[in-house]
Amino acid sequence: MKKKTFLWYVLLFMICLFSAPLTGEIATACRFCSPLAAEAAPARPLVVVSAWEASGMDPTVSGFVFTRMGCLETLFTSDRKGGVEPRLATDWEISEDGCTWIFHLREGVLFHDGTTLTGEAAAASLNRTLSRGSLFKGTPVRDFSGEGLKLVATTETPFSALPAYLLHYSAAISAPTAFDDKGEALDVVGTGFYRMVSFQEGRILDFEAFKEYWGEKASIEKARYFAVPNPETRALLAESGEGDIVVDISSENAARLRQNPDISLFSQSLPRVRLLALNTELPFFSTPKVRHALSLLIDRKAIATALLKNPDAAAGQLFPSVASWHNEDLKPLEFNPSRGRAMLREEGWLPDDKGILMKEGKPLAFEILTYASRPDLPLIAEVLQQSLREEGILVTVRVEKSGMIPECQKDGSLETAFMARNFGFVADPIGTVITDFGPEKGRGGWGAMHWSSSSFDSAVGRYLTTFDPQGQRELQKEMTALLQKELPIIPVAWYDNHVAVSKKVRGIQLDPSEMRPYPEGVTWAE
Repeated sequence: MKKKTFLWYVLLFMICLFSAPLTGEIATACRFCSPLAAEAAPARPLVVVSAWEASGMDPTVSGFVFTRMGCLETLFTSDRKGGVEPRLATDWEISEDGCTWIFHLREGVLFHDGTTLTGEAAAASLNRTLSRGSLFKGTPVRDFSGEGLKLVATTETPFSALPAYLLHYSAAISAPTAFDDKGEALDVVGTGFYRMVSFQEGRILDFEAFKEYWGEKASIEKARYFAVPNPETRALLAESGEGDIVVDISSENAARLRQNPDISLFSQSLPRVRLLALNTELPFFSTPKVRHALSLLIDRKAIATALLKNPDAAAGQLFPSVASWHNEDLKPLEFNPSRGRAMLREEGWLPDDKGILMKEGKPLAFEILTYASRPDLPLIAEVLQQSLREEGILVTVRVEKSGMIPECQKDGSLETAFMARNFGFVADPIGTVITDFGPEKGRGGWGAMHWSSSSFDSAVGRYLTTFDPQGQRELQKEMTALLQKELPIIPVAWYDNHVAVSKKVRGIQLDPSEMRPYPEGVTWAE
C-alpha cells in the first residue's frame, strides 16, 4: 500500500473514531474506513459528505440537513431554474384581497411513522415554524389551518412571496409525533424517500429507503450523512473514495480533484456571495463615502483569479448573474485605489509618519470575523488584511465558528464580518433581503449592521404586496440600486459550488438554489 493511501486511511479511522459515540457505534462507523469492509457490507450506503453538522433534530435549526438528504419535504421545491414546482402541495388559490391562500395537498402521502399527511398535520408543523423559527419573522404571516387535504395560510396583509418561503428547509412538514406536548423535537419524522434511523451527535446521520414513499423511491437502500468541517479532510474523503458525494470543495482542491479519473467534479454558479458586512454604527463606517472608498481598494478580479480560479467570480454587485435579482443596469463595483485613497483623504483620514491612516488621533483599524467551514473565506480575509494594510488600514482577522457572527452582532462587538450569504435559501431572494436589509426589527444576525433606509423599507413593502412579475422586477432594480449606492455591505466574490462525485454513482443533478436532495435520482453505476 502506498504511504499516501495509508495515511488517508489512518486519518479516516481517526475521523470515525472521534465522530462516533464511545460505544459499539465505533465499529459501525469505522467499517466504512475500509473499502473491503464496505464491499462486504450487505448494503453499502451512499455517503454524502458536507461541512455542516445538524444541531439537533429540530427542523427550524437543522432542517437543511434533513431536506438535503431527502428525509423531510416542503410544500414546494426548486425547479433548478430559479422557479417553484410542486412537492407536497399540487397547486394553490389566492383570495381577492391577497390575504388567504388555499394549498391543495397531494393525496396518499405517508409520514415515516405510517400516519397520513393531512392539512391539519401540515398546519401544526408550519405553526410551530411560525412560533419557533426565524423564517417568517418580519413577514405578515398570521397562522395556518387545515382540513382534509387543504391547508389554509392567512396573512395580515398581501404577501406575494409566500410560496417562495414555503420552500425553505425550516418550513419542511413534520409529523405530529416528531414533537412532544411542548413542541420540543423528539425525532425526525418526515415524508421523504429516506427516513432517518440514527443520529450520532449531528455529525453522522444514517438513513434508509422509505418503502411507502409517494413518489420515485430511492434506488440506493441506505445513505449516510457525514459532517466534516475541515475542507482538506473533505477533499481526502473524495480522493479515497470513501465519500460518494462530497460538497463544498474548495477551489484549490477542485483543481486537483479534476485530475482524478475516479471522480466527476461538478462546478456550478450559485446565488451566493462572499461579502464584507460593516458595522455602520462605528464612526469610520458611518458614511457611504468611506464604505465606497474601502470598496475601491479591493481588487476583486485578482482575488477571484488567484484564489477562486475564476475571474468571473469577481462581484460587480451583490447579486450574481444566476440570481433572479441580478441588475444589469448597475455600474459594476470597480478597483480604483487612487480614487479610494482620495475619498478617504476627503473624509479626514490622513497617513501618519508610519503610513497609518489617522483621524482625530485614532487609526483606521478594525477586526474581520470569519469562519473556516467555507474554506475560501479565511484565505480571502487574509488577502483583504494585507491589501488594506498596504493602504494604511490596520486589519486583524479572527477565525471562529460561523455562529459567532450573529452572536457578536447581537452583543454589539462585531466590527466587520467576512461571510457567505445565500440568496437562494428562500426561492425568491426577498426572503434573505428582508432579514439582511429590511426593517431592523425583523432582521436576523447576518445582514447589514445598524444601517437603515426608509426608501428601501418602502420598496420592500411594495414588493410584498405586488403580484405582478413586471412590477416586482422594477422594485428589484430599485432595491439593488439603493444597496449599490449605500453599500451597507461590500460584495467581494460570487460563488461557484464545487461537488466531487464518485464515478461509482450516477444520476446526480445539482440545484443552484441548494434545496433539492443530494441523493435524489442517484443510483449505483454498477
